[in-house]
Amino acid sequence: MFGHGLGPARQRGAIGLIGAVTLGVALLFLLLVVDSGRLYLEKRKLQRVADTAALEAVSRSGKCAAPNNTAAQFATQSAARNSFKLNDNRTLTIACGTLATGADFMRTFSADPAKTDAIRVIATHRVPTSVAHGLLTLFSAKPLNMMTRLSATAVAAAPTPTVASLTIRSTLLTVDSTKSVALNALIGGLLGGKLQLDAVGWNGLINTDISLLKYLDALAIQLNVSAGNYDQLLKTDATVGQLIQAAIDVLRLGGDAVKVVINNLEAIKLIAPGTQILHLGDLINIQNGTDKTALDVNLQLFNLIQGFVQLSNKASAVAVELPIDVLGLIGVTVSTKVIEPAQVSSIGNPKDIAKHPIYVRTAQVRTLISVKLPIVTLVNNVLGGLVQTLNDLLGGLLGLLDPNCCLVASLEIGDKLDIALEAAGGSAKVTDYRCDSDKKSLSVLGETSALHVMIGQVDPKDLFSSKDALSADEYPVVDIGTKTCKRGTGVCGDRQAYAAGGLGIRVDSKVLNTERAHTYTEPPAVNQPPTYYQFAASNVVSSLKETLTGIQLINHPPKMASLLGAVLGLVTGLVNGLLSTLGGLIAGLLGPLLDPIVNNLLAGLGIDLAKVEIGANLSCNAGGRAMLVI
Repeated sequence: MFGHGLGPARQRGAIGLIGAVTLGVALLFLLLVVDSGRLYLEKRKLQRVADTAALEAVSRSGKCAAPNNTAAQFATQSAARNSFKLNDNRTLTIACGTLATGADFMRTFSADPAKTDAIRVIATHRVPTSVAHGLLTLFSAKPLNMMTRLSATAVAAAPTPTVASLTIRSTLLTVDSTKSVALNALIGGLLGGKLQLDAVGWNGLINTDISLLKYLDALAIQLNVSAGNYDQLLKTDATVGQLIQAAIDVLRLGGDAVKVVINNLEAIKLIAPGTQILHLGDLINIQNGTDKTALDVNLQLFNLIQGFVQLSNKASAVAVELPIDVLGLIGVTVSTKVIEPAQVSSIGNPKDIAKHPIYVRTAQVRTLISVKLPIVTLVNNVLGGLVQTLNDLLGGLLGLLDPNCCLVASLEIGDKLDIALEAAGGSAKVTDYRCDSDKKSLSVLGETSALHVMIGQVDPKDLFSSKDALSADEYPVVDIGTKTCKRGTGVCGDRQAYAAGGLGIRVDSKVLNTERAHTYTEPPAVNQPPTYYQFAASNVVSSLKETLTGIQLINHPPKMASLLGAVLGLVTGLVNGLLSTLGGLIAGLLGPLLDPIVNNLLAGLGIDLAKVEIGANLSCNAGGRAMLVI
């Protein structure tokens, strides 16, 4: 029999070989695990550096527009504090831009140095190449690279806080041919030129909205203000032409559809003064620290142009005079001046209204209406003979006392009656808000401002003064005065007004303010058209006509005593009936003047004495600290 050799002794080498191979494979996997763990930890550390740097750049309001590239500075400082010092192997790339959410609900970042909606930080770190990568390189034609580049990206943004906005719009929603003539005279006159826009042109301005955010960005380019610095922009000196040109630049982005509106703005800009220094902050109130996205509200273009014109007139010493044919009135001249321009929009966080109110108002204007009364001719014709009779009586009486003197009656009738109006318009302010998960609301206090009416004789210099109070002197309907003259010489002394009696008019009427609280339920977000609330004054007279019909007549009895006074009393008694009717005639004459003045003139300035329209928006957002968005 033959044996089989050593048997198990021959297998000892095979087992050892398998054990050695297994141990080698285990060591290789261990090496790969350790090496992969090293890269994983490096990646996590790099991501943490990028996240922290992006958050700090946003929290400190970093910017990327030259020359103030503060975002890169803040990100670099943050990285250094996390032991990530920049060198040949460690880099940071910082970019500012905007965020957009696509149809798939995924956010994407678009770089734009002029925008600071979000900040992106890309951190890179070159580390020794991994073993696995080295092994794979051995079997490829590529040269072996001993260093591998790791990269981490972070995008951070500040969450939008709760934002509320108020607007006050003009009630002049349509323009007919008559109103277009008045608006041409009014707007052109306030700017110091002539306009020839038709009703279609004015309606185009009324029916066109403009984005406040786009307008501010366009104006920043006009005034060479760094993008996004809206606090500085509101305080920067500007001319009416620059303010209008920024609106034109925004509308040009809309294509040919608004070409006619642009042409009309060009016509207004052509007559706009270029030397006056204005500030947009007088028209638009933006609360400090308001997020840029909160400015994405639409304003009525007509209201914006109104504000420019009123602001320009406030800075000017000239008050516009409207021709008498503008309002279809004979013998009437209307002059108006803006004392305080309208504030068309106010935006801010309702949480901070105690320190930074959200408040808007319409313009305060003073208007002077001068009326040449046709009744003057009537009074002269009727009283002419009576005055001659009075002169004869006075001359005869005084001639008995002094042959060298005579008392001459002097009749004066005011040929121009002035009506001064001071209208402060309307205003509104946010008083409270609610941002619950299932309901939001905004509480607003609206006000119709006081109206001050004075009738008599008004000095335009005093009326259009921003410091002096409104005042008017008495208007002499009939003033029968006297003066003493030397017989045969024609030399007379000073005239004594109302010495023989007469009738005067002076009206000083104040209409009190009316306040109305209103709560908007579910107001739209700031980037949506506002919801308007309209209310009429309840505790004021319904129109100026009713105010003016309450004219108080001032009766001046004769000042001369004794027999002469008695004789003058008898003479003036002959015209008492006529004097009594003069007040009614004048009151009836003033009434028809009021409606066209209120409807055409004050409405053209964005003021309605009996009505206020307040628009409100509210966006309820979480707010808080900067957060990572990508």
